[in-house]
Amino acid sequence: MDKGTLLLLLEKFRQGVCSPEEEALLYKWMDALEADDTLPALSANEMAQYKRNMQHHIWPAPISRYRRIGLKLTRVAAVIIPLAVTGYFAQRYVSRGHQLPHTTIVWQTVTNNSGQLKKITLPDQSVAIAGPYSTIQFPAHFPDDARPIKITEGKAFFDVVKDTRPFSVVDNSGVRTTVLGTSFTIEASNNLHISRIAVATGKVQVAREGATTAVLGPSQRLTFREQSIEKDSVATADILAWTNGKIVLRNATLQELLLTIQHQYGITATTTLDVNQGNYNLHIPASMTLQEVLEVVERISYKPKIHFTMDKGQVHVESKHQ
Repeated sequence: MDKGTLLLLLEKFRQGVCSPEEEALLYKWMDALEADDTLPALSANEMAQYKRNMQHHIWPAPISRYRRIGLKLTRVAAVIIPLAVTGYFAQRYVSRGHQLPHTTIVWQTVTNNSGQLKKITLPDQSVAIAGPYSTIQFPAHFPDDARPIKITEGKAFFDVVKDTRPFSVVDNSGVRTTVLGTSFTIEASNNLHISRIAVATGKVQVAREGATTAVLGPSQRLTFREQSIEKDSVATADILAWTNGKIVLRNATLQELLLTIQHQYGITATTTLDVNQGNYNLHIPASMTLQEVLEVVERISYKPKIHFTMDKGQVHVESKHQ
């Protein structure tokens, strides 16, 4: 496309009078612009004329009452209008449903279907450890302004390298954890309706729609439940225990117990009991079988004393006195 035609079409596009064929021609030019990342080489006279056209629409005559202000704005326009040629058009281009090539993110899904830990090296060389029966997603290549991660189920530990781009992890409930460089654990369960973030080193920012944004430091933990948000402290060794082949619970509720069992053994846990009750303490190797763990928990449980039943990969919990 020659420069005269381009300027004419850009002006018609700005006024909203382009025909469908002319818009298609501009979209084709925009695609070519993305490919070589250059602007058409406009001469000084052509750019000056385009500035005058734009100024005429931005500050129509008469301007005598605001001459001093107008002169200042004109000086500003001399800087910003060369960018407006592509900036304004790019905004309209995207708003009409034409996604630019560099905004496309190709997501990779990694599901750990084993009872072992799975180490994953992310595109920025950060390291993720996916817990048993957990699923995370991340781009094949991080974009220039962000490092987005998704965790759809299970738990994962992230050791994040420092970078100017924020590193953020979002779970299915909408809880977003953002850092620049640190290490932390995230647990998320869809059927138990719980999200939990615990920080080993550094700081993270945690946000969810409708909740006040929180900042967590080392050994701090934030738990989102359906009707409550709880912030507490936990030893760093306990945060990292599952990455070292141990199951550690201290003063845990029934919900936290079921969350641990569910994520460690890839089963679904259900109960009609109050999941906020209980006071469970465990410190056992993760190599123990599910049946062995359930037997241990039954022996140590009280208020209430609980009993587990298994049926087709599901664990159901009920009071032993029912």
